[in-house]
Amino acid sequence: MPYLEDGETWSADINVAEEGMAENRPGHKRFSAYKLPAWAKHPLTHPFNGVIVTAKDYMYTAGDGFVNPLGWSIAHVACKYGDVPMLEMCTAEELSRPSSMGDRPAHYAVMYGTSWCLQKLVELGADTVSANNAGDTPEHKIWKMKELHGQEQEWIFMALKGELNEKNSVKAQEYNLVKRRAMGNDAVVTERLDKDLLKQRKYLFGTGDYEPPFPVPQELRQRLDLPLSKVEKLVKKEPPLPVALLFPGQGSQYVGMLKDVMDRPAIKQYLDKAESILGWDVREICLKGPEEKLNDTKYCQPIMFLAGLAAVEVLRETKPEVVDRPFCTAGLSLGEYTAIIAAGVLPFEEGLKLVQLRAEAMQDAATRVPQAMCSVAGLDRAKVDQLCLEAKAADPSPDAQCQVANFLFPSGFTCAGTKVAVDELCKRATAAKALQARLIKTSGAFHTPLMAPAQEQLSRAIDAASQKMSPPRCGIYFNVNGKRVKEGSDPATFVELMKLQLTNEVLWEPTIRAMIMDGVKDFYEVGPLKQLKSMLKRIDADAFKRTENVSV
Repeated sequence: MPYLEDGETWSADINVAEEGMAENRPGHKRFSAYKLPAWAKHPLTHPFNGVIVTAKDYMYTAGDGFVNPLGWSIAHVACKYGDVPMLEMCTAEELSRPSSMGDRPAHYAVMYGTSWCLQKLVELGADTVSANNAGDTPEHKIWKMKELHGQEQEWIFMALKGELNEKNSVKAQEYNLVKRRAMGNDAVVTERLDKDLLKQRKYLFGTGDYEPPFPVPQELRQRLDLPLSKVEKLVKKEPPLPVALLFPGQGSQYVGMLKDVMDRPAIKQYLDKAESILGWDVREICLKGPEEKLNDTKYCQPIMFLAGLAAVEVLRETKPEVVDRPFCTAGLSLGEYTAIIAAGVLPFEEGLKLVQLRAEAMQDAATRVPQAMCSVAGLDRAKVDQLCLEAKAADPSPDAQCQVANFLFPSGFTCAGTKVAVDELCKRATAAKALQARLIKTSGAFHTPLMAPAQEQLSRAIDAASQKMSPPRCGIYFNVNGKRVKEGSDPATFVELMKLQLTNEVLWEPTIRAMIMDGVKDFYEVGPLKQLKSMLKRIDADAFKRTENVSV
């Protein structure tokens, strides 16, 4: 569309033909004859706003028939031009996608000095450490870019560590704007440009709080067919702390648990809601038992779920920032459901209903054939797998099962299967000089194919609950693969992981290793006793020293 004489506004008549235009010329179809979306009728970026997209850049972005030869994602474009809203629209894959040269968006943020975009990449969990095809990481690239000034290098180093604060981010943006100016401007032009730095930051980088002095009235906006923003303004928040909240599972319960915290308002509310949902008195079983009833899967799992959330409230009283800004959550077996609720995926009531169904379905599945679980320590994984196969072969029943159910720590496993096979495994492990090989008091062979009937029931319930799920507010590590689902992920990406847990091995040791590799420094065991902390001691000595237990 053509600009009017003032060079800033454009004609509302989309059928006007001016010299140099291809549209609307005699012999050509009128622009209005095409069924195009409204935004296609709007002019290109104004030529005086300081952004110049060269033909080469346009070819790389649009493809020019070659379909994006450099393999850019929109994150590469965002980092080149410093456009933060564009960066926030990217998927996790786009934020870390390598170009054909191996350069990730983080490399581009370094090359073009957009340290505020690099900070955003770090906050969004993008890959900022991998090398390109030339072997240069984004950090190495800093030293190779002669165009970067010393002050820019300093800001980029801050951003790589995730330490570029708002004040320095503003300085970096203004520095970049001044650096990009044409040489030899008249003093009046320079004065005007200095005055408009906030406006430039708003329109070029999507940052700052600049408000137009004369907002366009809604009625006029509609008449001019101006685009309306559909993107909600993101509220700035502090980055997560390098902290993990760990939730224990069945086995950490004891008679008398919760007695010191039951009267706290938030916990009392949990217990009152739980009683109406479960149909039995949680307080009485916690305080009086008996132990046999508390150990019963039907009662134990909902109580342990409640205990984990109660411990979160206790932790909130002393360290609210840890509860509000954790890097991730994770839970051992049942504890995974507590971790999911703590990450804000489901409301408390929905989570408790899932746990109740899970417990009842598992208990029912455990009664179909004789089952057992045992603890084996002191043997390596290959040996334990071999002994499980031998024990399974020694069981004459047609549905014999014996396998590792929980990989807890190096040379520490829980194995499960049919009763005859597990008894045989204990004998063989003892003969193989295992430090420990003993049966565990549980009602069934959890995390084995023997739980398939329970998995079917639970899967249907999870599908129904998925309609109410929200993206997690922090990362969640899942038992099935020991890997993190990032903050803000679509629940559809982890629903299957929840379903598979009942019949698959719990990878607890790999989960803790992955957390440490991802930068977690401090661990909080949030729930009764200290079983997870004792496992951490065998996984990583430094992590054990930085682990705090919040027992209830």
